[in-house]
Amino acid sequence: MRNGILLRNPMAEFDALKSHLEFVPLRVGTTLEQQYAPIHSVYFINRGVVSKIVEMADGKSVEVGIAGREHMTGLQLAAGLENPMHSLVVQVPGEGFRVGATTLKWALRSLPELAGILTRRLGIQSVQFERNAACNRFHGLKQRLARFLLLIFDRIVSEVFQTTHDFLAIMVGCDRPSVSIALADLENGGTIRPVRGSISLVNRRKLEAQSCDCYAVFRQFNAELGLG
Repeated sequence: MRNGILLRNPMAEFDALKSHLEFVPLRVGTTLEQQYAPIHSVYFINRGVVSKIVEMADGKSVEVGIAGREHMTGLQLAAGLENPMHSLVVQVPGEGFRVGATTLKWALRSLPELAGILTRRLGIQSVQFERNAACNRFHGLKQRLARFLLLIFDRIVSEVFQTTHDFLAIMVGCDRPSVSIALADLENGGTIRPVRGSISLVNRRKLEAQSCDCYAVFRQFNAELGLG
């Protein structure tokens, strides 16, 4: 058990919920939520990372947030919102505990400690969304890419991140050639080592120095969220 929400839940409430938890693999590229579609299930992420992606009418898309073992998908259900304004796609494989949306709504009414944790997580997520939007507007690509990679490495138990330049371009909202140039700059700065299909973390302190100050806003919640 690695999920930060379930670990913080009192044992009595966890016992009431555990029979509804279905352990499932989270495979790369799997869509867990579809933009505008009703939420049928939520996932307490145990390992792996999912991306929240907004697709515009012209087909362009951008990542607006990520979640790992600190979160549950479908968190907006805690505020009574059932149709997400983003899609949720697995970008780092892992596993999680799936619960039906109907059961989660029951839990919100019956398990006050869990409801409180989810409300707090929803508040933290709103702060992250706000900062992410400001960062995408005001900061340069290399800074945003460094921030994104730091957030990923906070959420995986590895110093190697399996990804592609095409996927990173979606995550930071730019074209593939620009991502390649930014990755080369970070590599030349001794922070990462890109190889085909993955990125290795070389020097975290240097990578933090290449990031914008937005990373510190995200990192301030790491202890509460159970992230390293």
